[in-house]
Amino acid sequence: MEKYRNELKYLCNNIELELIEKKICCIMKPDDNVSRDGNYVVRSVYFDDYRDSCFFENESGTNPREKFRIRIYNQEDKTIKLEKKIKNRQKTLKQSCLLDYGLCEKLLKNEPCNDYFGENSLLDEFLIKRNNSLMRPKVLVEYVRTPYIYTLGNVRVTFDKNIAASGSVEELFSKDITRISVFPSGHHVLEVKYDDYLPETIAGCLDTGHLNRSSVSKYYICRKALKGEI
Repeated sequence: MEKYRNELKYLCNNIELELIEKKICCIMKPDDNVSRDGNYVVRSVYFDDYRDSCFFENESGTNPREKFRIRIYNQEDKTIKLEKKIKNRQKTLKQSCLLDYGLCEKLLKNEPCNDYFGENSLLDEFLIKRNNSLMRPKVLVEYVRTPYIYTLGNVRVTFDKNIAASGSVEELFSKDITRISVFPSGHHVLEVKYDDYLPETIAGCLDTGHLNRSSVSKYYICRKALKGEI
């Protein structure tokens, strides 16, 4: 059953990140999908319409708001997801479906995809918006994620490092693309997601005395970077 989850975001530096992770790793376990070094690389191509509605809704803080993206891991085509993320204040709902490589390439290149109607309700919704609102790929976002999970409260804590933007949306699967770093060196994003409650033990690990909440959106900040506005 689909359920909104709490999502808290923080901007942190290397020292804060290292301090929190040393405490978190004693309580939470790594996500099963990480590599031997405890990380994986996330790449997402975000879509927006001809009005850049998602961009400006994020800028104005509109609630609720939604974004569509295609996401892969470690530059591989083993798992390709179309995702819709709905945000309402500090809560989010994510819907997803799998894509095959051929369809993904067509979406990235703005080729006709009407033959795929009827395969999945989320895909149908996206294709309708693609046709009616001219949804197009706008930016490729890449970062290294270190994820931890905790069963009670369905908690997920992720450390997202080296966040970068690229306009090379058609090169989603390329091993090497031109990127622009969107934060100063040593600055990263910490995300905390949970269902109904955040266990005190985990909340205590996040209490450094200096950590401040942020509404940072990777899509928004990476679009700003490509525009040369940061």
